[in-house]
Amino acid sequence: MSERTIPAPPAGDAAVESDLLATFRTVAATMPWYRALLAEQGVAAESIQDMADFSRYCPLLTKRNTFDRFTIAELAATTSLQQLASVLTSSGHGGRFSFGLNTREQEQAGAGAIDAALDAAFAVGQRPTLALNCLPMGVTFGSRCMTVATTSVREDMAVALLEAFGHAYDQVLIVADPLFLKRLVDYARARGLDWRRHRLQVVVGEEVFGEHFRSYIAQRLGLDLAAPDGSWLMSSFGVGELGLHLCYETRATVALRRMMRADPTLAGTLACTASSADGIPMLFTYDPRRIHLEIEAPAADGYGRLTVSMLDAGLPIPLLRYQTGDIARVLDTEAVADALHDRRLALPSDLPRHLIALRGREREALPNGAHVSTYKDAVYADHDVADRLTGAVRLTFEADACTMHVQLVPGTRDDLAISATLRDHLPAAARPVRVEVWPYEQFPFGMTLDYERKFVGYQPR
Repeated sequence: MSERTIPAPPAGDAAVESDLLATFRTVAATMPWYRALLAEQGVAAESIQDMADFSRYCPLLTKRNTFDRFTIAELAATTSLQQLASVLTSSGHGGRFSFGLNTREQEQAGAGAIDAALDAAFAVGQRPTLALNCLPMGVTFGSRCMTVATTSVREDMAVALLEAFGHAYDQVLIVADPLFLKRLVDYARARGLDWRRHRLQVVVGEEVFGEHFRSYIAQRLGLDLAAPDGSWLMSSFGVGELGLHLCYETRATVALRRMMRADPTLAGTLACTASSADGIPMLFTYDPRRIHLEIEAPAADGYGRLTVSMLDAGLPIPLLRYQTGDIARVLDTEAVADALHDRRLALPSDLPRHLIALRGREREALPNGAHVSTYKDAVYADHDVADRLTGAVRLTFEADACTMHVQLVPGTRDDLAISATLRDHLPAAARPVRVEVWPYEQFPFGMTLDYERKFVGYQPR
């Protein structure tokens, strides 16, 4: 095995390797664009005999050498574009768009897969569920058992739907990204909405978030995160060109992450978190029958570029060894269990067999060695301060000297307590030299937030 790449552990038998090699051979046989990439790297398809060969020799895919190089018709060589059921667009966060294509058959299968995942998390198959899809425009999902209302980033629409329809369902599922979810609870509070009238479940996508954020949103929505069978908030990781819900939290991984936040020694032992400035990574599991994960070019701490292979050669654009732009590390579940046992810590349910620690986007690593997510989460450490801010954070640097810019909600005035509180809740290694608190209308990085685009926390000069 190459020292450059760490594959995630297999499922315990030859099934994953067999599926991976079968997918590779089909893609190599049917996709001229992929054969071209293999040829440029000097790889003959028949030379790939096992998972080690696949990781050592097969090309790494990125937006640049796929969507920027080949047309959609070339990438989807065996699928008629006119017969597609849907197209999922990436966020364009990196300045370029890519696309996930679904045939009608896959669209229907996808709804079943979404239902199965959400049933495991929230029992949507047993409880009549109203799902409010508040993800940015273009991100949709179907269901065979839930009622799905797609509001995009319209907080007024989401609240109106909840008030009109929520009483008819056993539970309401909110799907949103962190920044819009903050806007939604702000709007609901101004309207005097009582969230506790509904059994709520929450799925947060689009970007990583911290445990201060989870606690804040849970408090505002009336969720009891400690209740083993109660309402809860989970993170779901997807990539537009690959699919939704590729990796996800469970109650056990959430509990473990909160333990790690409370115990820096445990965080360092389990996830190689060298300092509090690193933040606590998201802890995700995944289905090894659906995706194969590798960590490419890992550093000494085991973190490297997350590399995903879809184990379905029938996808219109079957991507193998595709780099998402995220930094992650494979965790040893047995080592995690041993560490918890030694500390006499118990989780609310069994840990999943496959675990990864996800730090977030590679481009959000900062010149001072910290990560953007550390600053974003500090906004929510004090709930009274969080109520006064939109959640938008921009970091600027002069050499290693950091200035943290935050935005007040409309109609709110600044005072010295906001800057001081934010600084106090940041670790010393990440503490900015200055915190600029901007009135809503004067925020220089976008006067108003449209919530359609991911807000950029750090933009290198």
